[in-house]
Amino acid sequence: MAINHILFDLDGTLADTAPDLVAALNFVLFRNGRPTVSLKDARCWAGAGSARLIEHGFSISPTSRQFPILREQLLDYYDQHVCESSYLFPGIEQLLSRLESVGYSWGVVTNKPTRFTSPLLEALGLSERADVVVCGDTLPTNKPDPEPVLHACRLNSRNTSSTALIGDDQRDIIAGRNAGTTTVAVTWGYASP
Repeated sequence: MAINHILFDLDGTLADTAPDLVAALNFVLFRNGRPTVSLKDARCWAGAGSARLIEHGFSISPTSRQFPILREQLLDYYDQHVCESSYLFPGIEQLLSRLESVGYSWGVVTNKPTRFTSPLLEALGLSERADVVVCGDTLPTNKPDPEPVLHACRLNSRNTSSTALIGDDQRDIIAGRNAGTTTVAVTWGYASP
């Protein structure tokens, strides 16, 4: 069956959100008397979300007593600055316009919570364009579990065999393959090659 339904990961695939995520980490580092990090050094942490940012930025374990406090500080800051420096990767706007012009439906399957996904998509001009959005808190499970991908297909009344999942992380590829979709790995995201 031909592909006519495209699902995108968000952070590191559709949009470069690392600048705002690393800015949130740097706010928390500075607030707690720690040296800040460069975007270049911390960019690869952004794809795994706030937990990875805190873990690497502070060199602490998620089991540390400080961890949830620092993570909440980061999330509170990010909530107020979700799309100040984030942008669509080069070529994404043209790709989405092309998909829409030929009648393909497309959507987003992200592990990012709705609290951040909705305002980010709105600021990027995508919220009215995406046919389906499945966030990290839509279901009890996240990628690499295939259920968010399957759920997006059900919501859009599409078969997994006519769906492609595009992402920058191994979690995306595992989720797509286990859901029965075609998978496409991008090289411009946050995951290591």
